[in-house]
Amino acid sequence: MMAACNGSDSTSQQSGIYDKFESQAKKPAANIYHEDGWTIIALKESGDRIYWFLAPEVDNVTPALFKKTVYAADENGLKTAYLSECEARKRVCDDLMNKFRTLSEKYD
Repeated sequence: MMAACNGSDSTSQQSGIYDKFESQAKKPAANIYHEDGWTIIALKESGDRIYWFLAPEVDNVTPALFKKTVYAADENGLKTAYLSECEARKRVCDDLMNKFRTLSEKYD
């Protein structure tokens, strides 16, 4: 299930997105990748695979962060959950969400 992208019609200069991303990157088990301008952190927690995707800066807007969690298999098989946090205008967030969907297919 894909979370809606909560863009707005205004941008703020202060963002907790970078802080959240940096805290994940500092975890000892974090593996960091770069692809098409995106920065991706891969973690494994309690058997679940967690991926954080920091979108590249677009037109000097504040960042967007996407999270993909692939839960450990149970009797129903693998389950995947998505979360997005975007502080740019809605149109920009929607575009980033589409790019995220394509990129995240590689990470399962």
